[in-house]
Amino acid sequence: MSEALVWRDAWALGVELLDAQHRDMVRLINQVLDPAAESAVGARLDALIAHLRRHFDTEQVFLRAIDYPLTDQHCREHALQLAELVDLRRAVAGDTGALSAEDRAGIRQWFFNHVVAEDRRFGAYYRRVVCGATE
Repeated sequence: MSEALVWRDAWALGVELLDAQHRDMVRLINQVLDPAAESAVGARLDALIAHLRRHFDTEQVFLRAIDYPLTDQHCREHALQLAELVDLRRAVAGDTGALSAEDRAGIRQWFFNHVVAEDRRFGAYYRRVVCGATE
């Protein structure tokens, strides 16, 4: 079983809209990972995918607005993640509707790799270059 994610303020970027969307993402990921809700995993994946599409669009507009130098690379990561989740959703629709332990671990790992690590990079860039903060 995969442990639930617990939002930590240390993950905040300092951009309230994106931070709020990340907190919602944690809630939706936890719903997908909840083993007690296996019968609804398809609908929960649909909700997570829809949220990620909106969030990635918002984030990409923000990255372009702050002229983040790694925007294109970051956007490619978004496209790859969406494609992987859509593939997972198709696989779930075609079998028992259950996620494997590997699927659950992969979703958690993606969150930590992308949101906690990659997004923090542009958050630091934003605070340093746009806001003039010294960290």
